[in-house]
Amino acid sequence: MIKAKIGYLLLLIMMVFMSCQRKEETRTNTLHLNFQEGDLPSLHPYNLMIYLRGISIGKTLFEGLTRIDEKGQPQLAGAKSITVSPNGLEYSISLRENYWSDGTAVVASDYENAWKEALSSTSNCPRADLIYMLKNAEKAKKGEISVNAVGVKAQDTQTLLITLEYPSSHFLELLAQPICAPLANIHEKEPSKFNGPFQVAEWKHGDYLHLIKNPHYWDKEKIALEHIQIYMVQDTMTAFTMFEKGQIDWIGVPFVPLSSELIQHLGKQNALRSHPVDRSFLVFLNTQSLPLTSASIRQALNLSFDRKAVTEHIFSAGKPLKKPLPESLLATSPSFELYEDLVVANQFLEQGLQELNLTRETFPPLTITYSQQAGRKQLAEYLQQAWTKGLNIPVKIEPQEWNVFRVNLGNGNYQISGSFDAPFYNDPLELLQKLVRYGPNNFPQWTNGQFTEIVNQARNTSDSQERLALLAQAEEILIKEVPFIPVSSDEFIFSHHPDLKGYTFDCVGACDFSRATLKK
Repeated sequence: MIKAKIGYLLLLIMMVFMSCQRKEETRTNTLHLNFQEGDLPSLHPYNLMIYLRGISIGKTLFEGLTRIDEKGQPQLAGAKSITVSPNGLEYSISLRENYWSDGTAVVASDYENAWKEALSSTSNCPRADLIYMLKNAEKAKKGEISVNAVGVKAQDTQTLLITLEYPSSHFLELLAQPICAPLANIHEKEPSKFNGPFQVAEWKHGDYLHLIKNPHYWDKEKIALEHIQIYMVQDTMTAFTMFEKGQIDWIGVPFVPLSSELIQHLGKQNALRSHPVDRSFLVFLNTQSLPLTSASIRQALNLSFDRKAVTEHIFSAGKPLKKPLPESLLATSPSFELYEDLVVANQFLEQGLQELNLTRETFPPLTITYSQQAGRKQLAEYLQQAWTKGLNIPVKIEPQEWNVFRVNLGNGNYQISGSFDAPFYNDPLELLQKLVRYGPNNFPQWTNGQFTEIVNQARNTSDSQERLALLAQAEEILIKEVPFIPVSSDEFIFSHHPDLKGYTFDCVGACDFSRATLKK
């Protein structure tokens, strides 16, 4: 009887131990994240491109032809080999053996069909312009020629042939972005199959997104994480409390931007990490909205606030921008550097008032809209005070939920709004090209004939010195016309579980957890 009881007790202890061990294994192999900006409207790779958190998730769900490594360099991923012609215009890509999450093979036509669908004149792909470097891409998007004329073709099931409109040393970087991912079914609004390291296990909209390891992924042996659990807590302090309790493993950019107070708090604990990134905070001005139709009015706003104060006390990272593009992206010497000068600012304001036949008394109120991320309200309040006091003009501020805010930016449904902007590959041309045409990525709704001509010349030249000189000329026009106000460069400030390793950042600042490890 005693032996039986002892045996039962040992069995009970063993069961408890095994249960605890299983829980520990599950916890160990799960990365917990939080999206402060809220749920993603879609997991379609086209739509993921307009959200930094979306690009990050896109890299876990989809396998592009390349993937960015820890040094920021593109490495072969979905591609087994890539051969480039001497003129840099033709790419022959051999695919490696890979499968969708249902076990069916990924073939070259999955890439061809996806790219051509993005470039179809009837599709709603918001960043189709990123692949305009493909031959005939822009013409096809405008409906001037058939999408079948675009320079991408599946030669057979494992070979993809690509022809570019102009050579680009950054094309392999672009291939790592979700916009270049394949699609199993181009007619699905929401993809049901994934060819990346993870697949969707469960998605409760507005609450959580649960990803699990894709058993059919070609390199599954190198995927250490079994689960990625993503929450949608939008309150920064609640998310920070979750981080301190170990309920989420990452706090800070790019998922939960921190206030300056929380950054100081983590700094005292020696828990802060940082990562340089070529993105800038810009205040976009809707140039189609009175009185911002006047470049003089825009210049007045540009010169009537202290960038150093904003950088030090609101963003707590980066440096004040002295010109439209950061030095790390385009090292040029503009005709003058941006600074605060209320005398000159008011002179520009008076000039703008005369152009528009207005007075300060009849000047219509300006409205600054801002999203709920850390620092945005403080910046809006600061600009409201600076412009009201320094220029004696009426300014209102208005909060918006991030997804609404982002859609309004793309639609031009705003007057003044601030947001970070970054290139998808390490070249200023990608940022400048957004302003050569009206569209959902030209937030200021601004174009300029001379600017467009110069940018197109820079795009097509192969001489690096000539290219740099042309880009500098384009930047000079931005300084004069002020379609947006440069505020500060950026540096990612964050903290995460001390045992989280193996993640990578790309140029735009998206984080790839595909090869991450987490041993708690």
